[in-house]
Amino acid sequence: MERIVLEVDDSIARKWRSSSYKLRSKLNKFIGNQIGELLDKSESEDTVRFFNELRVEMEDKGLTQEKLDEILRDE
Repeated sequence: MERIVLEVDDSIARKWRSSSYKLRSKLNKFIGNQIGELLDKSESEDTVRFFNELRVEMEDKGLTQEKLDEILRDE
């Protein structure tokens, strides 16, 4: 397992330090899962955004879906 540092409000930090090991362990797991899901979603959204931008650029340059289909039929 690797350690990361997160900045939080002072009151949250105090509560964290005074909480039990068991509670901190549960929170670590929960927070880790949430961060992972958000990062996965962000990467997925970035990929979709990239392909949408690429599609628009290709259409602007004349490569429409119809022309692409025609090229594929010819092969």
